[in-house]
Amino acid sequence: MRTVVAIPMKDPAESKTRLADALTAAQREKMVLALFRRVQSFFGTQFPDFERLVVTPSPRVASEATACSAVALVEESTRGLNNAAQSAFSWAKKRGFDRLLIVPADIPIWLRSEVDELIGDGQHFDVVVARAHDGGTNALLINLVRTDRFEFCYGVHSARRHAEAASAASLSSIARQWPFLGHDIDTVDDCLVLTQKLSSLTDAS
Repeated sequence: MRTVVAIPMKDPAESKTRLADALTAAQREKMVLALFRRVQSFFGTQFPDFERLVVTPSPRVASEATACSAVALVEESTRGLNNAAQSAFSWAKKRGFDRLLIVPADIPIWLRSEVDELIGDGQHFDVVVARAHDGGTNALLINLVRTDRFEFCYGVHSARRHAEAASAASLSSIARQWPFLGHDIDTVDDCLVLTQKLSSLTDAS
């Protein structure tokens, strides 16, 4: 199935403001770009058959995307994650893709095994929701063949709301939470939780 991975991305200077107490603006910007390059490298090497689409209002990010052999869909202004996801959905539908996978650019650890499981679930369900540790949505896989519309619900408790949106569109769905795919970096507490997870893996080995 023809699959496109869409990565919505704000301007780095406007990202990760909740880390302002721990990191300077320059440090936050550097971290955001490093995470963005990591997700590009992961999908570029592990899933080379997937098209990569970056939805962004930032010319700098668009340039970075092009340098990573991704397609840049440049928005006129920052319109929010739901609008960016809708733009990706429309772009993929118009170009005849079979599946749309929307992922954030701030997941620090990507595992091929977790993404393989998510894609595998997509063989049996129209919509697969990868739940974030805080109830949000860290990945959303949609079967584009089965639907011409989808209401994106990013925000508080979006994993549950995306499952409800699938039901409203008469689509089957499953919501799952993976250890690392379910963990993004928004706050200092997120960094601490991730450190604890990595420590537990080290202790168990």
